[in-house]
Amino acid sequence: MKLRKIKNSEYVIYIAFALLISFLTYIYVFSEMKNYYTDYSAHSRAYLSLFFSRDTLAEGFMAVPYCLWHLIALFMYKVIGAPIEASAAYSAIFFTLLSYLIILFILNRVSENSDVSSSSDVFSALKNAFISAGLCIAQPLYFYWIGSGDRYSGVFSPNPLHNPTNMCVRPFSILAFCLICDIWGAQENSSYKGVFFKVENGLKRYYVLLSVTLFISTLAKPTFDEVFIPAVGIVMLVKLIARLVKKSDDRKEYAKNFLYTFLCAVPSLVFIAVMFFVYYTLDGNYYDTGSSVVITQLGEVWSLYSDNIALSVFLGMAFPLYMLLIDTRYFIKNDFGRLALITYVIGFAEAMLIGETGRKMMDADYIWPMMSGMLLMYLASLTRLVHLEKKIGENRKLQIAVIIGWILFLAHVFCGILFLKAKIGMWG
Repeated sequence: MKLRKIKNSEYVIYIAFALLISFLTYIYVFSEMKNYYTDYSAHSRAYLSLFFSRDTLAEGFMAVPYCLWHLIALFMYKVIGAPIEASAAYSAIFFTLLSYLIILFILNRVSENSDVSSSSDVFSALKNAFISAGLCIAQPLYFYWIGSGDRYSGVFSPNPLHNPTNMCVRPFSILAFCLICDIWGAQENSSYKGVFFKVENGLKRYYVLLSVTLFISTLAKPTFDEVFIPAVGIVMLVKLIARLVKKSDDRKEYAKNFLYTFLCAVPSLVFIAVMFFVYYTLDGNYYDTGSSVVITQLGEVWSLYSDNIALSVFLGMAFPLYMLLIDTRYFIKNDFGRLALITYVIGFAEAMLIGETGRKMMDADYIWPMMSGMLLMYLASLTRLVHLEKKIGENRKLQIAVIIGWILFLAHVFCGILFLKAKIGMWG
């Protein structure tokens, strides 16, 4: 895997969009911090004190076990000396920029691996930077006259911008997603050349990187791993069973690969088990002790926020659903598309069937994993759209399909801009 050298003009474009999303993140977080009842305000003013002002560190951990965002914010506050509002904003910018850079890297790799070169390096850089920044703010389609829930509640989002911990997990979830797809390629084909990582040089370092990435994402918030790890397990288990049934020559080797991949998830699974234990069994939940996880009636929790779940799904997933419709084979046969789809389906099942007792039911905590699945579906759909665009040629039908795809994605980005305008009060 040989990386193309980036030109100075491309760096200028990448930095310009990085500054843009940093600015938007900064003023958005400051606007959220003005309201005491927002998630940013709660995590910055209440949860930080819960974590670090309890009598013991163990009690603090029980209250806020997913603490990566809080650690970064605390570093800004205690070490750098920034005010709490600025600490929250700079922490958010850090994770937003990390997401932007990883998405940009992915799109550049997809473009470079295309058989058809771009007409202009500068144009390609401008396009990929815009798409990467756009994916960082994309929101569900929103029409104020349609009663599907407000801009977030009821429809939900691949970018729940209002929640610092869920935004914190984004870059690590995207990184793990790309890692596993390259690892799978190398596991199944010795001549495979990594799209994103040099897995052809050996998998050991990438198993370690995957394990670390999954663990960090769990430390940020366990919602991604709760759907991603089962999705990876399902895909690999099906492949293993198929090899055993067919008595394939590589069935023993694949069984070893299955075990190695599972071991990558063990640290995260152990940490998730610890978090569940302290949160539910030891009553670490600071405002509703005695809460527990329950199986609900179909859509019971979601129905608290939306009168029309089907419409909410369509508005939240219009672009990925369109790509699923026009290129179903990609989401069934290709590892990238299939893993994204299965992750989303598992998250959707959790959102429809799992809740918590007591006041925690209103928190809809088990809808967060679905939003991680939404993000992967958006990413897989975007990379596929970029690939299809390179293959248009003289195919008129494909050209129309690609144009419609870009229009839908841009509509989601436009709704993200409207969301920010409403929250920040920009432009009047």
